[in-house]
Amino acid sequence: MPKNGLGAIVERAGAPIQVEPIEIDDPGPGEVLVRMAASGVCHSDVWAIEHGNWGAPWPMMLGHEGAGVVDAIGEGVGSVAPGDRVVLTWAVPCGRCRQCLRGAPRRCGHELHQPPRVHRASDDEVLTGVLQCGTLATHTVVTEPQVVAMPDELALSRACLLGCGVSTGIGAAVQTAKVWPGATVAVIGLGGIGLAALQGARVAGAQRLITIDVVPAKLEWAVGFGATDTVDASAGDPVEAVRALTGGEGVDVAFEAVGRPECVRQAVEMLGFAGTAVAIGVPPVPSELTLPWNGSDRAAYPNKANLLITDGGDPIPSEDFPEMARWAIDGSIDLDRMVTREISLTENDLTEAIRAMLAGEVIRSVVVFPGVDPRGVPAVQA
Repeated sequence: MPKNGLGAIVERAGAPIQVEPIEIDDPGPGEVLVRMAASGVCHSDVWAIEHGNWGAPWPMMLGHEGAGVVDAIGEGVGSVAPGDRVVLTWAVPCGRCRQCLRGAPRRCGHELHQPPRVHRASDDEVLTGVLQCGTLATHTVVTEPQVVAMPDELALSRACLLGCGVSTGIGAAVQTAKVWPGATVAVIGLGGIGLAALQGARVAGAQRLITIDVVPAKLEWAVGFGATDTVDASAGDPVEAVRALTGGEGVDVAFEAVGRPECVRQAVEMLGFAGTAVAIGVPPVPSELTLPWNGSDRAAYPNKANLLITDGGDPIPSEDFPEMARWAIDGSIDLDRMVTREISLTENDLTEAIRAMLAGEVIRSVVVFPGVDPRGVPAVQA
């Protein structure tokens, strides 16, 4: 039987967020209806508001970093059942593209499509979620591979972060860069993804963790997550600062988590010999990158520099998310400190969450739907 709910809707590029009534159809074959318990407000939501939903039509339902409880399943669904606690994911290997067929599912382009089961109540218009999820709503419907069961010990208000920011950062460190024990690592940009990359590098055994930002509060956050050194990029050339900290050697791995081409260049320039830079942030459209190629100590060619691009941390969610959940439970990673504010699904709260994120005042604001996940919700850390 169809359900009624609420969703955060954007009508067109640059339009304001409107929380409106929605109608949710029963799931079809291979589909899962999820009652949302929590959803983070992510930079990718802002990017989608400004640029569009990666080719999907308007209107758009916001949210892609969510967790909830399975409400109903369609025919043929076997991995989850009603009542299961799950995290939603957009980064599912499709199994059909050239990368998947050659045995490299972590390089998949994630060509999935959300089932057309959610409609705006006022005009019956189909709503496509950001990155085919739409988690800033009371309910959503996704395909079976997009849901991953979570252990009871992990509150969904924290597990939701695995849906994008945390898995992207940790995956960039563990899967894309393959940080090794003893490595020296730099992280440029200390929002949610950058701090997750920092945690992933620490879990992987990096010995030195150099963090770079222009916001003093973010540098303080980084120390709390294990940074050994901090660089205020507003005080001078961050590349020179990192090279000075490493005795001129540079770093083994540098992560760019800002989404700006000039920061990608800085990541490449601060590498040591045969080092690897990983571009994580979604760049503006259009944008171009120019690199010093030869003739200086920052040049990429004689330095045998590697530049990799990660797409959501290159995950296999069914494998990686349960492992990250175990790390959160045993304290290897800290999800509590990643949640700065818990908010409600209102236009004012969502608008303020975006403002605070862009101002660098929060790591994550998480919309929590009361009563959906009563198990052990921790207090928000200051």
